[in-house]
Parts: sequence; C-alpha cells; structure tokens
Amino acid sequence: MQHLTRLAREHKLFAALLLAELAVLLYLAVGLVGAPVTLTLAPGDFANEFTGIAAVDPEAGALQIYNDGSFQTDKEITFSTTGVPLRSGAYEVTVNYFSCQTPDAPTFSVLQSAGTLTFSSRQVPAAVQMDLLTLDDGHRTVSTRLWISAGARLKDLTATLTYEGGQLYLYSITLTEQPLYRLTRLVCFVLFFAVVNLLGWLFACGGIRRQTLRLPLALLAITVVACLPLCSDQLYFGHDLRYHLQRITAMAAELSYGQFPVRMATTTLNGYGYINPLCYCELFLTLPALLYNAWLPLRSCYQMYVFVVTLAATGFSYLCFARITASRRLGVLGAALYTLSVYRLVCVYFRAAVGEYTAMSFLPLVLLGVYEIYTCEKPRFAQWAPLAVGMTALVQCHLISTELTAAFLLLFCLVRLRQTLHPARLLAWGKAAVLAFGLSAWFLLPFVATTLSVDLQVNNPSVGKPQQEGLYLLQLLNPFGPGFGGTSVGTSTDMSLTLGLPLLVGLALVLYCLAHRRDGGLPGALPVATGFGLLAALLTLRIFPWDFVESWLGSAVAKVAGTFQYPWRFLAFAVLLLTLATLLALVGLNRYRPGLVRPVTGLLAVCLVLSVGVFQTQLLTCDELSANTLSRDDCRDVGLGEYMINGCSIYETIWAQPKPGSDTLTLVSYEKRDGIAYMTLQNNGGETDISVPLFNYGHYTAVNEADGAPFAMTSGENARVVVKIPAGYAGTVVLAWHSPRWWRLCEVLSALCALGTVGFALWRRQHTGT
Repeated sequence: MQHLTRLAREHKLFAALLLAELAVLLYLAVGLVGAPVTLTLAPGDFANEFTGIAAVDPEAGALQIYNDGSFQTDKEITFSTTGVPLRSGAYEVTVNYFSCQTPDAPTFSVLQSAGTLTFSSRQVPAAVQMDLLTLDDGHRTVSTRLWISAGARLKDLTATLTYEGGQLYLYSITLTEQPLYRLTRLVCFVLFFAVVNLLGWLFACGGIRRQTLRLPLALLAITVVACLPLCSDQLYFGHDLRYHLQRITAMAAELSYGQFPVRMATTTLNGYGYINPLCYCELFLTLPALLYNAWLPLRSCYQMYVFVVTLAATGFSYLCFARITASRRLGVLGAALYTLSVYRLVCVYFRAAVGEYTAMSFLPLVLLGVYEIYTCEKPRFAQWAPLAVGMTALVQCHLISTELTAAFLLLFCLVRLRQTLHPARLLAWGKAAVLAFGLSAWFLLPFVATTLSVDLQVNNPSVGKPQQEGLYLLQLLNPFGPGFGGTSVGTSTDMSLTLGLPLLVGLALVLYCLAHRRDGGLPGALPVATGFGLLAALLTLRIFPWDFVESWLGSAVAKVAGTFQYPWRFLAFAVLLLTLATLLALVGLNRYRPGLVRPVTGLLAVCLVLSVGVFQTQLLTCDELSANTLSRDDCRDVGLGEYMINGCSIYETIWAQPKPGSDTLTLVSYEKRDGIAYMTLQNNGGETDISVPLFNYGHYTAVNEADGAPFAMTSGENARVVVKIPAGYAGTVVLAWHSPRWWRLCEVLSALCALGTVGFALWRRQHTGT
C-alpha cells in the first residue's frame, strides 16, 4: 500500500488515470445488478403514411400491409416508430410476423421476403449496432441482436419497417436485454485498462528495464502491424468469410445447446443440419464461438480470433527461427518475414481462409521439430515434441495443409534416408506420430468412420484439374501483386499470389551466398531449405504437369493428388522454407562478410515495410461487411458443399417443413429447440410416414415425447429423414442427433494424451530445466 501511495505521489498523471478507470469500472459494476430491460413495440406504434395499403387490424393485432399493384409511389414505403429511450447493452430482437412476397403463388421460401426491419438513432447514429433483418417468407418468427454502445444516453431508438411488396403482417417486436453482456463489457474494460496500466507502469514509471521488453514488444509490434486491418467496425470481405462466420455462429449455437465437442451443426442449412464439424475440425473456433455466446458482435469475435492466430504465428515462427539460427535477432526478423509475408496476409484478408492461415501458424513448429530431430544424435522429448504438437494442430484446423505437410515430410525422409534410418531418429519419428495420433484421435477416428459410412460429395470419383489454377512465373516473382481478386485461367483477375518483395530479396541473397560459399562458411541446412523452398515454389506454377497425373498413375491417384485444389497452396511452404533459407544465408554472411549483414538486414526490413504498406493500401479498396450477426441466408453458406450427402440439393433447404406421406396424417406443428426437432402429429388413418427437413447423416433417433417409444426411420427424397408413423398416432415426435458412445472413448483417449503431455513437459522442465 505504501508503494502504491508513493507511486501515486511521484506520478500524478498516472494516478489520475487510475482514478478515472476506477470510476468507469465502478459504474459498470453497479450496472451488473437490476432486472433486464424489456421493450415491446406494438403494431400501433408505427406511423402510417400509406393508409391506402396499410392499416392496423385490432382483432388480428397486426400491422397489415398489402399492395395488389394498384398503389404507385416514388417514395420508399417505410413505417417508423417514435423514438424511445433505451439503456446501453446487448438486446435480443424477436419479431413475430407473416410474409408472403408472392400472394398469388406462395412459396414459403427463405429466399423471398416482403420486408426488412432495422433500428437507428438520429441523435447518436454510431451508438446503435444492428444489421438489416430480413423478414423472409419461410419463417414466422426471427431473431437478431442489437447493441447500444456503453456511455450512450439513447433517447430516440427508432424501428423502421421497409415494405418490399406482397403481403406483410407485423404482429410484435420485442427487445430483451441480455444481462450476460453487462459482465462481458465489464471484463473487456478491465482487460483494456490492465493493458494500458501495464504499459504505463513499464514505460512511464520505470517498472522494468526497457532492454528486457525489447523482445516481447518486437513480437507484439509484428502482430499489431499484421492486424491493423482489424481495427475497424467493419470486416474486409474475403472469399470464404461468410462460410467461416457461419461455422462460428453454428458452433456457438451448439455449445449453448450443450453439445461438446461439436460434431453436428443442427442450425446450418435452414435447420437441415450439416456435418461440417465432423469433417473440418472446428476446435480452434471454440474461442470466437464462446465470445459470440458472451454477446460480443460476430465481427469482434472473428477479429479476436485473427489476432490470436496472428500472435501464435509470430510466437511460433520466432521460436522456430531463433532456435535454428541460435539468434534472437534473426528470430525476430524471421517472425516478421513469415507473419507479414504477402501470401499469409492474402490468406487472412483476401481469401479469409481460416483453416489455412491457422495452419500456417503451426507450420514453424513442424519445421522446428524436423530440424531438431536431424541435428541431435539422440532426440529427446524437447526435440520431437514440436513436430507432434505441430502436426496435431494441423489435423485440427486444416486437413489439406496436413496432407501437403505429410507429403513434404515423406519426401524429406526419402532424400535424407540414411539419417532417417538411424534408430534414434526412427524412434523419435515414431513417438511423434503416436503422440500426434493420440491427441487427434477424438477427431480423426469419427471423421474416418463417417467418411467411410456416409456417401459424401467429397468422396465422389471426380478428379480435380488443379493445373489451370497454377501460377505464371510473372505472378510468382512479382514484387507486390495486383491486390484483391480470385484465381482462374490467366492473370488478369487473380489476387496477389507472390513470394513478395522481401523474400525475393532474400532469395537473391541465398543464391549469392550459395554461389560464393566457402568451406564451412554456410550452415549445412541452407542448401536443404533452399532446395525444398524452390521445389514448393515450382509446384505452384502452371507449368508443373498436375493434370497429367491421371493419365500417368490412374484416376485414384489423381483424385488424391487433386484434393489440394489449388497449386498455389504450396506458397505456404515456400514462404516458410525460403524465410529459413534467408536467415541461414545471413548466418553464413556473418561468418565471411560480416560488414554486409547490417545493410542487408536493413534492406530486408525496408522491403518488408514497403510490401506490407502496398498490401494494406490495396485492402482499402475491398468491400466491407458490418457482420454484427449472421444473416438468415448466410446460415445456408456451406462453401462448395463438400460434406453434403452425394446427390443432395442445397437449394431445397430454402423450404424447411415436414412433408406428410398421406392425406390422413396432419402436421399440427413443427419446431426446433436447442437443436432438437419437435413434430406434433395427428394420424387419422393407417401406418404412414413423414419426411422431416433433416439430412440423414445417421445417428438420429426419433422417439415419442410422452413415453420415449422409438419410431422406425429411413432416408427419403433428397436424403431427408423419414419417420414411420403408426396408425392412429397422436402426439409429439422428438428427433435428436447423438454422438455414438465409442466416440466418447476417443475423446477420453485424446484428453489423457493431452494431460499426459502437459504433465510430462512440466515434470521434465522442473527436473532437467529443458
């Protein structure tokens, strides 16, 4: 206490800052108590300037809008409420309505809508965060989220209903505050103030020697530079962004239902369900999913995930390069070259390839593990563990990257066969493989069992033709790249697929050192890193005959070889290996031309700053998304639908209603709650069936709600679940998806492996110091 008092006297500005922060935290803490606010807007609360087509029906309790085409106006047809006060916080908005855009031929499709709803404030426009809510024809109730910024004294929250044609009945709008967000907001402020105070104490108050901070601050600076585009209230649009946002919200929903680990996304595809989590591991998406369940905007959850993954890429690449070069400075330079490489930034922002850029964060661990296994006569846990952990992480974020990494490892083992066959190294490889398998068993075994038992579209016999997606030499060697784009035949519409200016300079340095090498002057790993890096670059090119594989080796091998889809995925390996080669060239240069090291390092740094600046300038021209929540239609975004049952139509999911198989079977109601379908039926005839809007991936059960009696099930049209309904049945059928019990054993195995690994690492560190 005396130390704190002395600190406050010596640094009055810092003390004033602490007091201001304390006042804010107390205000937020007081706000934790109290009942949640609920606001209900009735149809009569909307001003009606279009009485010719709209009126409030007191008996129906609805604002009814219908234009048969006789009413014409140049104005946008909108209905707004009088502004009302609302305290800051997060709110669930629930709208009860009826929409039919084409009354003469109703479709009840989620692709059609008679209107939209939004909220706003004229007094403080920036205080209201909410995405446009579409009132689609396929539902009668929709929900979304709305945020009122902290500190905003909002007095004029206005709801605006926009009519777009057809029949639109609005019954009610309810805003319900979420108390959990009060705690979330308090925690966010505490963390923010903690960071600010720590930095202030370290720098302004001399809390620690500044020399000690150089390394962590350098790594943090690299991460911050890479994440500058995240400092926005919008997300830059990437190719796969909507798909991965859908994965996050679907996982968040399943976690709230109590499903962990998440295996089946029951809300995806308009409630039909999708086994994306079973085939494309989502373990790392647990972080943004939990944040979304804490009622942070979806955009913020994704931005936090990108920051954490970027920080991991910086930290792991520093660890890898610093240990290989035995130099902290070169480790920092390598972390900058790798984390800020053009291809990694393209994966993060232009492609929004969550799986691939997450995998790139762990590739340095694989490289470090291989290096240490081959530079030690008797590799121990500390040497082979990075390989095991790195491969485990790859499996659980991106299987394509895992397959490509495995191919490179196999080739390396063949090239270095004599060293590989050394008993101690073989044992290290075996230990790493066993540990990686044990840590991944919870995902791998159910994944393999599912792909073998379910006829998925990804298993169809079509052969990929990746060669047309290959790069031209001009693209690969272009210093900057054209910016945002796609990838196809030619170059005019392609994105920036290049090694980037810094690595081109680094490659020139490597070739110079190899051409002027002296005996013992260069690290032994330099030729290997350069060779494999150039091989990876070669594999990205269009001139590499990928499409000839089918005619050489048959369709089965061609299918395997074509799973990576795009040859330019090999840029991830080229960037990693050429970064290592550049650092090793600097090590060699320091041995026989030490005077050139500092100028060359400075040149690389300048090229890096220029490269990142050009990339981020190009990014400014991209489209942006508010992405506070996921739109109703985006829940049907499953990419290319690789994990659909073969022959199924994604389009059919625009309708999500059961189809009775007989006129004597009446569907009283159908709804899904917490991922479980409830179907109330009245069968006035003989035995029949009903087709339910659930894709039959297996592991579904159908039971009578009253007594738990099971119903027989089969698959029907478009692979929908079909339930057999006995004669005279009246009641509610409950349909739920469950993980098989043996999957739980796999989870236990992986958990024990993880606990054992952590325990052994801590024990070894305590007793050996390594």
